[in-house]
Amino acid sequence: MIRDAKNGCFNTVICKSQSRFTRDMELVEKYIHGLFPIIGIRFIGVVDNVDTSIKGNKKARQINGLINEWYCEDLSENIKSVFKSKMEQGQFLGSFAPYGYEKDPKDKHRLIVDAEAAEVVKKIFKWYIDGMGSQKIRNKLYEENIPTPSAYKRLKTPNFFHPSLKYDYSVVYGMWAKSSVKRILSNEVYIGTIVQGKERKASYKSKKMITVPPQEWIAVPNCHQPIISKEEFELVQKMLKENKYETTNKAIGQKNIFIFSGKVYCKHCGNKMFRVVGRNQQVYLYCQVFSRSKGKDCRHNSIRYDELTKIVKDKILDIIEECLKQPDNVDYLTKILDETNEDTENILKCKSREAEALAEKLDSLKKATVMLYVDKTAGKLTDEEYIFLKESLMEEIEVKKKRSALLNIEILDNENKRSGKKNIQSIIKKYCVFEKLSAQILNHFVDYIEIDTLDDTKEVTIHWNV
Repeated sequence: MIRDAKNGCFNTVICKSQSRFTRDMELVEKYIHGLFPIIGIRFIGVVDNVDTSIKGNKKARQINGLINEWYCEDLSENIKSVFKSKMEQGQFLGSFAPYGYEKDPKDKHRLIVDAEAAEVVKKIFKWYIDGMGSQKIRNKLYEENIPTPSAYKRLKTPNFFHPSLKYDYSVVYGMWAKSSVKRILSNEVYIGTIVQGKERKASYKSKKMITVPPQEWIAVPNCHQPIISKEEFELVQKMLKENKYETTNKAIGQKNIFIFSGKVYCKHCGNKMFRVVGRNQQVYLYCQVFSRSKGKDCRHNSIRYDELTKIVKDKILDIIEECLKQPDNVDYLTKILDETNEDTENILKCKSREAEALAEKLDSLKKATVMLYVDKTAGKLTDEEYIFLKESLMEEIEVKKKRSALLNIEILDNENKRSGKKNIQSIIKKYCVFEKLSAQILNHFVDYIEIDTLDDTKEVTIHWNV
């Protein structure tokens, strides 16, 4: 239309109202008051009596433009409010259900289990708990000819479209990605929780989406039937944080899972101990601070991997044996597990105090920002001084906010650890007989381990899961 107008194909644009042409004030000024008069186009709005040929009509047009734009903004806010309310009620608002679920035919905002895909999700969690990494799981899924989530949706839902779907997925199932495996392993939807509101539009005028901080996400538990138990899910999240990795024994060319990854700490400096392979292919755990500082910041602290494995395995077997002697009495295990409760409580108190201090500091920084503006308006600060000081304060506020968000997550983790309850009897029965210490067994029983070596003595302190 604009091209034809510039070419002189017509000289009048008629709309029912100005809002039918545009509700954006920018476009009103750009076209109705800018381009159209230049190229000789008359604009008429029939209902609201808009006519660019009448000079006195311009203010009315601008007022109409503002009212139309306000209407768009209010409508956008109302829609956002409705969506937020639905999210808070646990209604699923996505176009397509997450992998492992499908939309209830009777209620499109409710999820029901997709039995076929749910079995794949269970396999992925089981394989990860058994010590397989995301890459190995990805390869196994491909070997078993299991369709990727996108391909599976395409097979089940003909109208599903994704730019990566370039093939006929009735024949080609596609390659699984590590990111897809990790996304499934970290998705709370599989324990019955719906998490939404992770993104929002930058503005009602723009389609650009911005990421929302995790603390502002809307999470509603117990919305649908879970596929994975809460205990399994929490165990996997812990393993993901510890980031277990695969190791290779070069002497025999055999790959093994390093089950102690992220679990062993130096008791002197509190830092993680790392894995080192000696000249004789013997594996050791060393304090990384001692190694990197060449003994300046921490003393020599190490233990052989096989020695640590035996100590931990024997201790777990002792606990199981003692509990099996008295199947109805788990006081022995509870007593051992409670040995670390005091440590958890102290950590929680320290983090809570730090969070309170941060909140007070943030409040004082915000007040300082306000006082800066007052000083500027009073003429006590120049514009350059004001901008410099404000930017410094805003940077500090941003750092404090990030630390505060991280602290809140850590406090929540410690509170869950303190208040969490496990079915001890079922764990004991499940692992009453085992020959090799695996990542799965270790993660069910052990939270973390502290090593303290002095001369020929070795002190191994095991902090048990609660």
